[in-house]
Amino acid sequence: MQAIVKRHPGGGWEPAELPMPEPGPGQALLQVLVAGICGTDLHLVDWTPWAASRVVTPRVLGHEMAGRVLAVGPTVDRPRVGELVGVESHLVDGTCRQCRRGDFHVCAATRILGVDVDGAFAEAVVVPARNCWPTPEALGPEVTAFQEPMGNAVHAAVQGPLRDRTVLVTGAGPIGCAAVAVARAEGAARVVAVDRTAERLAMALAMGADEGVTTAGVAAGDLASRLSQACRGEADAVLEMAGAPDLLRAALTVAAAGGWVSLLGLGSADLRLDLDRLVVMRGLTLFGVTGRRQFQTWERTTGYLASGAVDVRPLLTHRFALAHFDDAVAVARSGRGGKVLIYPGNGPVP
Repeated sequence: MQAIVKRHPGGGWEPAELPMPEPGPGQALLQVLVAGICGTDLHLVDWTPWAASRVVTPRVLGHEMAGRVLAVGPTVDRPRVGELVGVESHLVDGTCRQCRRGDFHVCAATRILGVDVDGAFAEAVVVPARNCWPTPEALGPEVTAFQEPMGNAVHAAVQGPLRDRTVLVTGAGPIGCAAVAVARAEGAARVVAVDRTAERLAMALAMGADEGVTTAGVAAGDLASRLSQACRGEADAVLEMAGAPDLLRAALTVAAAGGWVSLLGLGSADLRLDLDRLVVMRGLTLFGVTGRRQFQTWERTTGYLASGAVDVRPLLTHRFALAHFDDAVAVARSGRGGKVLIYPGNGPVP
């Protein structure tokens, strides 16, 4: 089968012809119908310090996917052969303290598909059967695959009340735009999205934001006033998806006393905050958000999509065959589009 492989440490990737994997006990073999490029994949392609500290090569890349079940190993009752499934990309041990109390999303021994085990940029992949999420056929493979990143947005957005609140979403990539749509579906009174590119702010408006705020050309000292103006005062809830230090400080400044903040974005620089002034004395509640709750977040995510409360198709903006992976990476790296999708074989299916 064809696959995209990080064969050696260092920048770049290679196409490879690999044998078809076989499922073992507790596993499922999936035909990969479509996979999405994530920022994590770019870390691996570029071989950033994080990737170098984590990944053992060779490794098949990719973790956001929809698949068709081709076969299952011994002892597996679900999923069933032929089912369309999304895949929870965090593989857990089930035995650590966190797993034993049901907090699988913070498993102490988490392995990530396409990072610690071979992933989804291939014609087929083997995953634990428990990580397969059977999905209604009506959603189709592309939306099914997007449940994984959308789950991050859902996990962040459900930490506190949204109905009749002013919600500030910092970072309008695909996950931030999904968070905008969730806030709107939950009855937020006003939703403000922030990003540095006009294209992504346009996507946020299409997903239900009332106003988009650009950070391009705005001095760090002016960010808070710009956000306050867009929020018409304060933000009751902040969904932080960018990881940009100056933007986070501004968002915390604009957050209403007694409000709440979900922190999902990962920054690339050290961050200094005046916690006394910004958080403690104003009674803010901060939530660190990682991954998706297994599988409460998946159930809620599928519910938004299947009911029509959220339509993520406007976020699925670019499609490439696996053979054109370089072009796909260039679009994803530009930060000017939505989700970039990869198709094994010759290209997108009709």
